[in-house]
Amino acid sequence: MKKIGVLSLLSFIGLAAFAAFPVESQMLLTEADPDKFKLDTVAFMIGILTFWMMFLFGLPLLLLFINKKNFRGSLAWGWLAGLLLPFLIGIIIFTAEDFSFAY
Repeated sequence: MKKIGVLSLLSFIGLAAFAAFPVESQMLLTEADPDKFKLDTVAFMIGILTFWMMFLFGLPLLLLFINKKNFRGSLAWGWLAGLLLPFLIGIIIFTAEDFSFAY
């Protein structure tokens, strides 16, 4: 019964907070800054996949010589994500058995 009450309360809060203030979507879409950093998806994925090879071979550091706009920054964000993702996945896996819904 307590779970149903908490679920109902959280559902009500989610519905009450949805679009509780006006948002002008046209202004959000038209104000794009061309000089702002844009994430390069390919470099980000390469960064995630090559992070752990950096300690073994050091070859991913050669990717820093690629002279493409926003490539190095996206690669660095990918390396950071590659560092954090295994830990987050491990935490989720090891804590998932605590939240079993078997009755």
